[in-house]
Amino acid sequence: MFGFGKKAKKPDGIDILIIKADEAKNRNIYQVAFPSVVANDVLSMLQKLEKSKVNKPELLGEIGGFRIITHLEALTSFDVLDDADIEAHPVQIQDFANTLLRRLEALDENGSVGDSDDLAFIMGELTMLRDGSFVPQT
Repeated sequence: MFGFGKKAKKPDGIDILIIKADEAKNRNIYQVAFPSVVANDVLSMLQKLEKSKVNKPELLGEIGGFRIITHLEALTSFDVLDDADIEAHPVQIQDFANTLLRRLEALDENGSVGDSDDLAFIMGELTMLRDGSFVPQT
């Protein structure tokens, strides 16, 4: 871990995951922002999805084949220096979760992914993130 500046107390900050999607046409980098208090749960769930069999462009669309490349922890602020670049703007976890959830629900409805406890868990977590009802595990 690098010691760049002073970290905020974990519950008070914002975490950002930098996610790379090589197959995307419009956006190769997603910066996904969420409260630091839920960081462990969000990171764990997205890592599970990253390693799952559904993390393919043909199943998840442009986000498919994503890789989590950086986790910035407990930030107190950040500045977007290039307003014209869509990749410079962080995406709120609710929006990112909604995008993933819509895609997974469509796959689930047409039976493309089969039944999986992991998929059910991920969809449940994404639903809570989308709805803002996610409660951190302590």
